[in-house]
Amino acid sequence: MKNKLLQNGLSSIKAIFFDMDGVIYDSMGHHSVAWNKAFAFLGLDFPLEQVYMNEGRTGSSTVQMFFREKLGREATAEEIASIYAQKSKIFESMPKPIPFEGIAGLMRQFKSAGVAIWVVTGSAQDQLLDGLCRDFSGLILREKIVSAKDVKQGKPNPEPYLKALKSSGFSAGEVVVIENAPLGVQSAKAAGIFTVGINTGILDDEILWNSGADVVVKGISQLGKFFFPQKV
Repeated sequence: MKNKLLQNGLSSIKAIFFDMDGVIYDSMGHHSVAWNKAFAFLGLDFPLEQVYMNEGRTGSSTVQMFFREKLGREATAEEIASIYAQKSKIFESMPKPIPFEGIAGLMRQFKSAGVAIWVVTGSAQDQLLDGLCRDFSGLILREKIVSAKDVKQGKPNPEPYLKALKSSGFSAGEVVVIENAPLGVQSAKAAGIFTVGINTGILDDEILWNSGADVVVKGISQLGKFFFPQKV
């Protein structure tokens, strides 16, 4: 169900806050394999489904979560740095993730409608953040990206989306978030923002609904139809 924000169409929406991995880029498969292999170097198993369930956390938070749950202790700063460096190295050795088909066109539609585009991501990898601006030149600006570098607490804490609200100058009632991850949905909803869950991965739709999504769609095509039904 659309809330009051969407009843009047895009004229009521001032900004869209996009998550990056799994929403803009078809990259979650890469991240899952990279995390799995990084932990495997320590003889530890980080199942792919668990990577998807924890998507959106900062790298340090992901390592700490794993150590607490699997090893019953805190990870040291050296362990965090080592595992995240290994994960980043593996990820960067893989083929460059490509944007989802249709996502750039959807952004252009938002821009034409006067809707601001922001990105709120748990990533801190400069390779990804710089590539985002290159791949979406004219659509995404570096100063309109909130990354793990900009917050102390990552998703599911609301800080990333509260930071985006503060930086953008928009109120929660003027924004729609697009998220593919349960922790991202929880973060956006905790910040009081209407949230569209887009399922582009291996998790059941029910997980996004249970995380608090106001709407759940399958893929970029359904996302476009949700916002621009008149274009269909």
